[in-house]
Amino acid sequence: MFPSVDGIELVDNAKLLRVLLKNNFSVEMHVTYILSICSQRIFLLKRLRDQGLPVHYIDLVFHAIVVSRILYALPVWGSCLSSEQINRSNTLFKRSYRCGFTKQINDIVTLVDNASKDLFGKTIAPHHCLHSILPPQTEKRHDLRNRGHNNPLPQCKYILYRNSFSVRSFFEYV
Repeated sequence: MFPSVDGIELVDNAKLLRVLLKNNFSVEMHVTYILSICSQRIFLLKRLRDQGLPVHYIDLVFHAIVVSRILYALPVWGSCLSSEQINRSNTLFKRSYRCGFTKQINDIVTLVDNASKDLFGKTIAPHHCLHSILPPQTEKRHDLRNRGHNNPLPQCKYILYRNSFSVRSFFEYV
């Protein structure tokens, strides 16, 4: 357990920018909450389908109210998913496809990868608000394998640090 600090209450979990985190950085509560919200929204899609809404519009609504909820802050919490949480998320997508709410089966790992690549691509631009968390760029070297950035690769001793968005991006999206 962590030592207490005067005037600051120790909590088991916290909600930061609508993402639920436990004190060990587990996202189990967040995934459970997101999947329950998405299940409620799938019920709404069933009602819309039963009212005669065309399939094209149901797909648009599915992406607007289900996929967008899952994509919120996904580069941050997506790397912490366990295989069980990945399976639960993919089951939601498969069920949605079988019910005809979407035209394609989404995969949570692909969504995490695409969202992280997109955010990192924006982050390396000098005017982006997250650009300041990047290490300073180094002079271009002649490497056998080109990287997509000129930043030095950080030293990673701990898996939690290695899985953080900014560090993970340097290694994966080169």
